[in-house]
Amino acid sequence: MSEFAVNLRDRVRQAREEVRIARRDSDEDRASAVGADLANLERLAAEHGVELPEQASGDARA
Repeated sequence: MSEFAVNLRDRVRQAREEVRIARRDSDEDRASAVGADLANLERLAAEHGVELPEQASGDARA
């Protein structure tokens, strides 16, 4: 796997975790902001053919 793909997958994993934490803490503004970043990362992955791991439970985007 290329360094680009590894980095992108890691950024997606981190963003999903940040959304999960923001929701747990009832910080919907943060969840929404990070969710938007996550959507952009997922779009970038799709454009470059980088497969992302499936969500463990539901969609993390706000």
